[in-house]
Amino acid sequence: MSEEKQTISIDPYFQSELGKLKYENIILKAQYDNVFSQNKELQQNIMELGNKLIESKEVKDAAERKN
Repeated sequence: MSEEKQTISIDPYFQSELGKLKYENIILKAQYDNVFSQNKELQQNIMELGNKLIESKEVKDAAERKN
């Protein structure tokens, strides 16, 4: 059996719309990547603040025990 290659003609309107959708998809992907990166940064900041809070509480508790 031989494969036949078929050429599909797409209406110029649909080609234009497909191009727009691909462009929008690229923009949405870039926005998603940016939000994902910001979220990761915020999670790291939250962890750091949580650690600082724990450390300051430990220092406070140690100071209270001395008094």
